[in-house]
Amino acid sequence: MKIQYQDHQLIVFESELMRTTCTLLIAEQHLFLTDPNWLPSEVAFIAQKVDELRQGRPVYLFFTHSDYDHIIAYERFCSTAKVILSQAFLRNPNWRDQLRDIEKFYDQYYLIPPWPVVYPQVADLVIGQPAEQHVLAGDTYHFYQAPGHNGDGLLAFHEASGTLIVGDYLCNVEFPFIYYSVAVYEATLDRLATLLAELPVRTLVAGHGDLTQDPAAMWQRLQDARWYLGELRASTTEKRPFQEALLWQKYPHFKTIQGQYHQANLALMQRELNG
Repeated sequence: MKIQYQDHQLIVFESELMRTTCTLLIAEQHLFLTDPNWLPSEVAFIAQKVDELRQGRPVYLFFTHSDYDHIIAYERFCSTAKVILSQAFLRNPNWRDQLRDIEKFYDQYYLIPPWPVVYPQVADLVIGQPAEQHVLAGDTYHFYQAPGHNGDGLLAFHEASGTLIVGDYLCNVEFPFIYYSVAVYEATLDRLATLLAELPVRTLVAGHGDLTQDPAAMWQRLQDARWYLGELRASTTEKRPFQEALLWQKYPHFKTIQGQYHQANLALMQRELNG
């Protein structure tokens, strides 16, 4: 498995599938692991690294949201970690769909599931308020609700390292994929703008693609996401074609599969406008 980035406080793993990331924060008194994924061999690599670094410290297992590619390794880590989720994650009415998607993934590629396929039903820390601050093993974390991509997203900021973990927002390799609500997604982008302006963010880690430590790049990702949602809304209300040439200039890779997500976004926007 590729290690995209590593220093004494942070490791970002990158899967070969969809450039999906897994973040490991290394603090003096604990480890903080986010969204371990995808392939069994990749998860085994992550687990080995966690075991090497743990040295008796507690591990916190954080999920940014409930999409199947982000929770696929839950059962591998949950028995030896303290789980952190949003309240909406636990109340997800479509949780069985995520299990079916995991089972479909294993089946499609002739993979024998290396552990039971389980959806998280309990957590050690449940984030229910719009914003919460918690001290975990001596370090301060800020958590923020982030629905829009789906209905149960969470953002996490680690003060000591200045790391902002944003899940499937502000990815440099994909425009917004919207499964829940365009309007709610726009509100989460507004929250991200506030966080980038007010927090001492040194590293931004998205759920897919490259991390960035460049403030200008962080703001450019936000601007591009806002452009996409604005164009999605305008093209639908004005009944004109979406500016796809500009879209593919901003996001030039993986056009075949991402074109399907774009069409789904257009359909969702139409449904929202129709009430």
